[in-house]
Amino acid sequence: DGDGFLVLTKSGKDVAEKIYERHTMLTDFFVRLGVDPETTSDDACKIEHHLSDETFTALKKFCKDII
Repeated sequence: DGDGFLVLTKSGKDVAEKIYERHTMLTDFFVRLGVDPETTSDDACKIEHHLSDETFTALKKFCKDII
């Protein structure tokens, strides 16, 4: 908008929320593995956009089952 803010459509917001969920879950997972927090955030950014829905769902289930 005129103030420099982004306005997302419903579908844009859905995509943003999906990516944010992936980022936070992957970051937490890597930290729990003992990876440096700064590295985990960088790695999560690289992975979150390319991970299939199937793999992410399986990873979430795996993490839920072990935590």
